[in-house]
Amino acid sequence: SPTRTEPGHHVAKRSLRCSQNSNLCCRKDYYVDFRDIGWNDWIIKPEGYQINYCVGQCPLHVAGSPGMASSFHTAVFNLVKANNVQASGHSCCVPTRRRPLSVLYFDRNSNIVKTDIPDMIVDACGCS
Repeated sequence: SPTRTEPGHHVAKRSLRCSQNSNLCCRKDYYVDFRDIGWNDWIIKPEGYQINYCVGQCPLHVAGSPGMASSFHTAVFNLVKANNVQASGHSCCVPTRRRPLSVLYFDRNSNIVKTDIPDMIVDACGCS
């Protein structure tokens, strides 16, 4: 019988940036300028930042691999869906790892405040 390779042992969590030729789930690097969205009137620093976002397809065989799935629950559930027509649902490309952004801004009383806003930067993407 043919030898079966164990899936997912060498697969890293997908922080993969999008390449030209792939339409699978990946991270698209994107810089947002706060002037473009009208936030420059209350955010002092930074003037913008690398927000990034997730884009691409999550076919069930890909969404069922531990390296691409957002969690092991997702990997198992997507394999269930792939093998069982009755369990319906659609896998989407979503952020799996985010980072905070340090921001210097004016509060309602015009005080200057420095804070870390959680989940502002997308680092990695996977299939839900």
